[in-house]
Amino acid sequence: MRDTHRSIVSVIARQPARTITCAALAVAFAVTPVLSPISAYAVSAETQAELDSATAQVEESAAAYDEAVAKLEDLQAEIDENTAEIERLEQEIPEQQAAASAAMRDMYKYRQGSNPLVSVMVGSESMSDFITTCAYMDQIQSSNTEAIEELNEMQAELEQRKTELDAQKQQLEEEKQAAEDALAEAQALRAQAQAQAEAEAAAELAALANDTSAGEGSGVSGDNPYSSADQSGQTADTVVSDSVNWNMPRDEFINEWAGRIDAYLAGSPLAGYGRAFAEAAWNYGVDPRWSPAIACIESSKGRYCANTCNAWGWTAVGGGFRAFGSWNEGIDSHVSYLRSMYGTTLTPAAAQRYCPPTWQDWYNKVGGEMNRI
Repeated sequence: MRDTHRSIVSVIARQPARTITCAALAVAFAVTPVLSPISAYAVSAETQAELDSATAQVEESAAAYDEAVAKLEDLQAEIDENTAEIERLEQEIPEQQAAASAAMRDMYKYRQGSNPLVSVMVGSESMSDFITTCAYMDQIQSSNTEAIEELNEMQAELEQRKTELDAQKQQLEEEKQAAEDALAEAQALRAQAQAQAEAEAAAELAALANDTSAGEGSGVSGDNPYSSADQSGQTADTVVSDSVNWNMPRDEFINEWAGRIDAYLAGSPLAGYGRAFAEAAWNYGVDPRWSPAIACIESSKGRYCANTCNAWGWTAVGGGFRAFGSWNEGIDSHVSYLRSMYGTTLTPAAAQRYCPPTWQDWYNKVGGEMNRI
């Protein structure tokens, strides 16, 4: 196993500030002189520190933005509930007012009529009925009046609450905008660091233009009998094309890459697991094409696995190959492993560690498959 050529691009955040593109690689082949691996690593350390700092800033800003959006959504739900209650009261109050008005008119007729009490007494079977009827009429009027007053008070409270909620909403919208601005600023800083990293990655690949030697050891998959990266004496020269746009929302990112990966895996044992790859890629900030491409080279997309649900020729500690309880478990574990051990996308250094005996062939073939997704 050989670790002298260290990866230039080893950490890219969960939501990089700009599209990951390899256009810089093609340019660098023409204009970049061959650098020694040691020089490349010296630059990488500085760039890596910038990427780490920018990544942390973006993640903090993104968390603040997500929190502001969540608060705004919760507040809007409260505003909607308050508005619905006001509308209900606005419908109920006129009905209650009409009932109270009718009761008041009846009482007025009784009190202003020529002989209201006589009429009530004549209509009553006893003095007890007469008293009960009068008390009942007074109670109706009083009850209607109290109900109207209560509804009016409730409406006033709700209107006051509406004013307060509108003020809170304005404040939260300002906080959301501030968080969005901070996120954009952090993304711009990370874009600069990432552009530098891409240029250095091109230099790293150019520096290996004439290197056909094998690495030391067997690495992660060097002993996998099903790997198609078995040609020695090659040179690493594949440029990963296209791009990964991390600036889209999570659901949009996952839906897009799930579809693309599903199309790539169609007809294989891994068919239908595009969403699992896409979700893991988003969660760990890894190029969503990388793990599926490795699965193609190491197991023909899951057809010839080194062990149960191990499509990546992934060796186990102590010998043999790792096994997983399901494809979902294996996919998530592998993408997480790529992030922690190799960075976020294919590099010569990652190939040298993953498959040292034929790392150039592995690099070219994995890169080629990534270009197909």
